[in-house]
Amino acid sequence: MRAALILLTILLLPLDAAAKDLTAGQVAEKIQKFYESTKDFQAAFQQEYFSKALGRKKSSSGFVYIKKPGKMRWDYKEPRPKHFIADGKALYIYDPELEQVMVDRAFSGSSLTTAVTFLWGKGKLSDEFAIAFYGQGDLGGPQHYVLEMLPKKQARFKELVMVVDKKTFKVTETVVEDPGGNVNHIFFANISTNVGLKDQSFHFEIPEGVDVIEAPKKTPTK
Repeated sequence: MRAALILLTILLLPLDAAAKDLTAGQVAEKIQKFYESTKDFQAAFQQEYFSKALGRKKSSSGFVYIKKPGKMRWDYKEPRPKHFIADGKALYIYDPELEQVMVDRAFSGSSLTTAVTFLWGKGKLSDEFAIAFYGQGDLGGPQHYVLEMLPKKQARFKELVMVVDKKTFKVTETVVEDPGGNVNHIFFANISTNVGLKDQSFHFEIPEGVDVIEAPKKTPTK
């Protein structure tokens, strides 16, 4: 009987140990490697933004497209259309309902949080974050790793949590909490990589008749 119990324990061990055989740092390395080898990325997304000041959550959804180097497009479909488009030289924020375009000609990926730039394979997660497994059980599931990442340097956010597929190391959710307690939770679905996105997909022509707001130029630091 004792031998049978020992054998049963050995047989069941891999099912439980699979999530423990990698350290949090090793999981981050595999995420890094996956996205460094990714030339482009597209997915559907669901975004839930919780405003602490207002005490309520706002939901939106759409599609995201990213291509190296420096091209990005977020097309919001619900609750109303809105577009964030970076063509590698400038960022355009187009609100069709307001008939308004904001243009940031000094935009670069460095002005985004690592929650987005990791999709470009930029930076090294282990250099920028103290990484550990997330201690709460309200994210992901048995087929996911969940990492808690605290910035080592001063940042515009307090915490980044990544939910990662154990087989592919694709990030399926990100949760960013800022110092004010606001939480931005993004779910990715139907993720595809290296699909051959065309540069034309990131071209934006300002529509005639809309208001154009130019973002102030950034003053070079000495």
